[in-house]
Amino acid sequence: MQSTEEAPTKSETPSKKNLSRAALLTIGILLGAGLTKWYDHAEQTGSVTAAVLGQQLRPGPWGEVYYTPFTIAAPEELLPLRKLEENGTRWMVPNAHYSDVERLLESTGMPASVQAELMEPDVLVQNPQGMEIRPAAKTLLALPAAARKKLYQALLQYPENRGQITFIHKDTLGDRFGNSPSGEHTLMLFKQLCCEHGDYLVFSGLSVVLAQLPTYEEKRDFMRGLTSQRTLTMRLRIKQGMDINALANYWGKGIKGTDVRTIFESIADAPNGGTLGVINVLPPLPSSQMFVYPMPDNPLNGPAPLRDCHWTSFNFFNDVADQQMSDPAYFMQKLKEEYIPAPGDPRYGDIALFSKPSGNIVHSAVYLADDILYTKNGATFTYPWMLETLPDLLKQYSFQVEPGEKLVVNYFRHKNL
Repeated sequence: MQSTEEAPTKSETPSKKNLSRAALLTIGILLGAGLTKWYDHAEQTGSVTAAVLGQQLRPGPWGEVYYTPFTIAAPEELLPLRKLEENGTRWMVPNAHYSDVERLLESTGMPASVQAELMEPDVLVQNPQGMEIRPAAKTLLALPAAARKKLYQALLQYPENRGQITFIHKDTLGDRFGNSPSGEHTLMLFKQLCCEHGDYLVFSGLSVVLAQLPTYEEKRDFMRGLTSQRTLTMRLRIKQGMDINALANYWGKGIKGTDVRTIFESIADAPNGGTLGVINVLPPLPSSQMFVYPMPDNPLNGPAPLRDCHWTSFNFFNDVADQQMSDPAYFMQKLKEEYIPAPGDPRYGDIALFSKPSGNIVHSAVYLADDILYTKNGATFTYPWMLETLPDLLKQYSFQVEPGEKLVVNYFRHKNL
């Protein structure tokens, strides 16, 4: 997905680079300490306002919770630009033969000339998993809009292709690609490889864009723009002397239940009370992953787990991750044996399953409060673990249902919670 890296300038020696990083880290720590000190002072003097805390969630058993939207992007160190560009675009049609792919391509209504290019022997390749399509740049760019959308929808039926197809909210295009000198040119290339779906652009063909960007900096900026995600933070406000029992019962599930109650009691005993980031009451695994883009796994440790939405959701309360949770047959068995449909309104820790009307599950996430869920929207490094609203998730994943259909969201609760 990325490519032609011109090596960054070598004028800095490793020691100077390390010194720069250390200096930046020190500055960050000092700034963070200063901000924390100012915030604590505001709490102690009772001068914390809604503007400081953010926007308040609707009232509910989760307590007085505020949220603040912000944007994150993958750090440069995680962007394998050269490898992504060299790998090209690869789409899988598992357990298929030439005739299956031919029928799939015909169903999109693409021109016969474009279909012929996608069926060429060096483009359509058989491997042990099925048929792999490796489209050339000129073929990708030649796809008409209607055929492109049908093709992307067909390819997304297979989990193997979800790392090759990206959803970008139209409102974020300027923030993602408009701040670099080549922003207009990059945006034009990007749009040529997209189809439209409601509020979203659906993109595939990363290597094509990377190959046409001349400098390392432009490739890096494009990839950071592509991986940027709009998310939010949440803070829980606890007032002095308040009864924290109901609050502790709501947030104190899993192995941190006793700790959560103790923390709430301590804050309620403090002068003027205080606030607490919701990340601090989550179980160890999600709290350690929040807003993190996954690092590559060490191949010496065996096959890497597929850390997708289901792995994320069904491991939420696990102290040690069960690496089989991305296997549909495995987590569906867990769902049948260990979960029940959530009665009443969803509550913290419930798993939200997003399904087609046919019953096929396309996504899962963990409910936290109001309309906010903990989610990972893809198995690749381009998607972090983060918080997102239910309406935004519904808009994105509705691409996988037929026109006129709607996604169905059902909540399930662990029997022991």
